[in-house]
Amino acid sequence: MKLKGLTTFTLVLIILTSCNQPKSNSNAFTLKGTVEGPNTEYVVLSYVDSSNVYVTDTITVENKSFFKKGYLIHTHLVSLTSNLTGIYLEDPNRLQFFLEPNKIEVTLKEGQFSDALITGSKSQIENEHLAKEIKPYYEKLKLKETGREKARKILAEVKNIQLKYAINNPHSYVSAEMINYHSDKLPIDSLKMLYAGLDPIIKESLYGLDIQESIESFIPIVDSGDVAPGFSSENSDGNVLSLNQFKGKTVLLDFGAGWCVPCKKEIPEVKRIFNKYHSKGLEIIGISFDKDKPSWKENIKNEKLNWHHIYVGLDNIRENGSINVLYRVQPIPAYILIDKKGIIIDRYRNADKNDKSLNDLEGKLETLLSTNSL
Repeated sequence: MKLKGLTTFTLVLIILTSCNQPKSNSNAFTLKGTVEGPNTEYVVLSYVDSSNVYVTDTITVENKSFFKKGYLIHTHLVSLTSNLTGIYLEDPNRLQFFLEPNKIEVTLKEGQFSDALITGSKSQIENEHLAKEIKPYYEKLKLKETGREKARKILAEVKNIQLKYAINNPHSYVSAEMINYHSDKLPIDSLKMLYAGLDPIIKESLYGLDIQESIESFIPIVDSGDVAPGFSSENSDGNVLSLNQFKGKTVLLDFGAGWCVPCKKEIPEVKRIFNKYHSKGLEIIGISFDKDKPSWKENIKNEKLNWHHIYVGLDNIRENGSINVLYRVQPIPAYILIDKKGIIIDRYRNADKNDKSLNDLEGKLETLLSTNSL
């Protein structure tokens, strides 16, 4: 069961519910909370229960208070949202925190969930201390003078701080979550070393099991010069689309989703590139991480994305055989350019460890699809 990227995709996007009874070896928690503000009718707690199932529990707010008792196997990062929450991960009425078997109290304020006061969770205290250490780095990212290269270096520093924390705190669930979060971008030898250093109990946590699965199912990244893995899937028109049918064309795989804010911001630039190079042989295949097919098709229509589209879905991004797994893509936005013979030319944005930009992509297209090369 994969929990990777909870800080990117979050448990709130998993909408399965469960009425399973707790196992005898499960650990009870109580969650007691208050919400300052007149408009919160209920909150929704999304977590993994004692039966190892994702659940979303809707909890009524009465007199600005709510209460929930449940059961866990392991401490892990959960989400708390409300009837005021929108679809975006940055929503001000969305909170992530470490839930553990204990008496947890949460004090919330409408529109400021991220500033919640949380007591009763040792792991949450550890997480807050780590967040405080890296906060100055994220503040630098907000500065106007912070360009892409500088931002890349800042994020690398943040990553080093988080992994150093994991090495120095092998008994922490936060450490396992940090390793799991970065595992897709870590060399396999480094991932094995970090995993080996964890306490045996932490290795049995949800994050520890995820890391172990990543190690056991490791697939080398297909990169420049490699044959692009083939795929076949139903497109947005209900017809079968395969990569093989684009032999003789230059293909850009565009991994994104309607809920992804950075993806939405890059749409105008992707449209401009498509309009400029489509007549010269460029095709785009959009590969969607949307939470359901109606949202996927609505986004295509609203954004007027006039190229090919395939739905993977947020619930399927960890499934063996999924296109993003074949290409080792996560998070998004991410782009992979494939030449006329089906060979990968390069990887861009989150598909690339150096976060090569759309400007880099266009420079490559200019060379490939110039008048002389056709």
